[in-house]
Amino acid sequence: MAYIGAPTSTAAQHGYIGKAPASASYYEITDISGSFNGSTQTFALQSGGVSISPATHFQCIVALDGVVQEPGTAYTISGSNITFTGGSGPAGGVTFWGIVMGDAFNIGQPADGSVVAATIGAGAIANTHFGAAAVDSNAIKALAVDSGELAASAVTSGKIADSAVLYNKLNANTAHTDRIQSFTVAQRGTISDQGVRTGPAASNTVTLDLSTSNYFSLTSNANISMANPSNVTAGQAGAIVFTSNGSFTVSWGSQWRFPLAAVPTMSTTAGKVDRVDYFVQSSNTIHSVATIDLLGTS
Repeated sequence: MAYIGAPTSTAAQHGYIGKAPASASYYEITDISGSFNGSTQTFALQSGGVSISPATHFQCIVALDGVVQEPGTAYTISGSNITFTGGSGPAGGVTFWGIVMGDAFNIGQPADGSVVAATIGAGAIANTHFGAAAVDSNAIKALAVDSGELAASAVTSGKIADSAVLYNKLNANTAHTDRIQSFTVAQRGTISDQGVRTGPAASNTVTLDLSTSNYFSLTSNANISMANPSNVTAGQAGAIVFTSNGSFTVSWGSQWRFPLAAVPTMSTTAGKVDRVDYFVQSSNTIHSVATIDLLGTS
């Protein structure tokens, strides 16, 4: 591209012919009153010891003896020189003050697609830059945000307002705690293995944590004491599977309630399997039913 005059970097970037606007640039003109003699009309313009060339005289404010002069009438600008009109220059002793103002111009609206992720600095846009309710569902294009756009742990329960997610906005395959739903595949619970109980009585006291599972298993290789469980919540149900390793007993805490208050006698033959099914009625009452020798071993 050819330029008329010496192109500046700004001119080269934006395609100006001639001098580019001095946008956002304000200069106080160096006092030239020391050269006033009543006859000289043209003076060089400087600011801070550097020559300056305003784009037009309308870009300058000039005052003589405190009186603002009319640009284009009282003076003109050409390159880095100011020329006072009227046939004679300012008289000696007249004071001078001047300033060069940067051009104010409208950059317009960015073209569609001109602002992309690569032109936005990291952290340039934060939630503090958005007004309350500035971004709503109508402002987000369908499928605009997927898992690839969200950083790990970007969305936590603390960032979701109460009732922010409605039932009808969730996928049909989402499980709910407050809805009647029909499951089309089997639902399974993990069996929490309590291990083989062997050794002194202290290590053979079993305290189940009902918050960890509904189903438990253990192998008795010594006399076992089933203590009252922890985290008991009404409505929970499950089962406990016992595998016997010999002639050992199982005692129960007071919250385990069996039919007719008859505590079951568990299998005492190695290899036999028993199951105790339970249902939590309240925080201190667990309905319990034992099925002995499930494998039918002799």
